[in-house]
Amino acid sequence: HQQNSNVLITFYRCSTDALAAGLLHHEYDIIFTWDSTNLKTQEGVACRTVEKARLVVALYAGHPLAQRQQLRRQELRGETILYMSPDAADDSYGDAFFMQLYNEAGYKPNILFRSADTESILMMVSAEEGISILPAYCVEKLYNADNLVFVPLIGEGEVEEIIAAWQTTNPNPALARFLAMTPPQWE
Repeated sequence: HQQNSNVLITFYRCSTDALAAGLLHHEYDIIFTWDSTNLKTQEGVACRTVEKARLVVALYAGHPLAQRQQLRRQELRGETILYMSPDAADDSYGDAFFMQLYNEAGYKPNILFRSADTESILMMVSAEEGISILPAYCVEKLYNADNLVFVPLIGEGEVEEIIAAWQTTNPNPALARFLAMTPPQWE
């Protein structure tokens, strides 16, 4: 915006399915999202990976695993899961990806609560209702959080991919300028 002061930048926070629908219906020029709708396979949509965010296990301080330096998904068998969902639908592409990780760990998760609302999930973890797996960026600024501990989740595929997506036929010149200015670490 500072380099293009005549361009209006507006931010919207929506569920991943609402963002994808907005992009496909030309309401947004570009979106940044988990790919819960498999936008990468949509004809006429281009995507770039912005970040591969590491995942952490959110535990209450008294939990037996709270003192660990790292955890694997296999070690969470039998735990009550407060599930951070990328989408409002129960069977999204993003959910299928994470459910496959549980399957590969050898179990089906015991999901007590499902939400895209990080704050609600963290309040429930703090109240010792269960544990959760969240992207690290959701908790990085929570220093000395009341009754919360965050332990890195390690293993193959234990990341959340954040993508930028846009319509390849979008004629907006500001979008073209923005894409030309994107950081080199974007794939």
